[in-house]
Amino acid sequence: METPRIREYLFASPAGGLLQTVVNEALHGFRLEHFDEAMGTSREEFRKLLGHFGGFPEDGVSLNLCQVSDFHNALRETLQELGTEEFQTRTGYTFEYGQRILLELDGLISAESIDK
Repeated sequence: METPRIREYLFASPAGGLLQTVVNEALHGFRLEHFDEAMGTSREEFRKLLGHFGGFPEDGVSLNLCQVSDFHNALRETLQELGTEEFQTRTGYTFEYGQRILLELDGLISAESIDK
């Protein structure tokens, strides 16, 4: 019996930079009342995602689908919490770019759910 391959998704710059910034914001930038519910994982598990970067390599960072989902949730919450002006100030990326990446992640996660 063949072992199923775990798919990984590469996030290179600028999406990778946004990823790192958003994960940091979700952990340290604002307070989420119900972190586990909003993120779909515990704060401790989410912290591991930030540690996954290790200085963000030039060729980007690879994430599995669970980590992609965590990034999606962090981006959604960060967009909602910070709003248009504050998002750009604190992340260095436009609110519109964040929304575009969120839509791309929605599509990726939906496509993977269908493939299962």
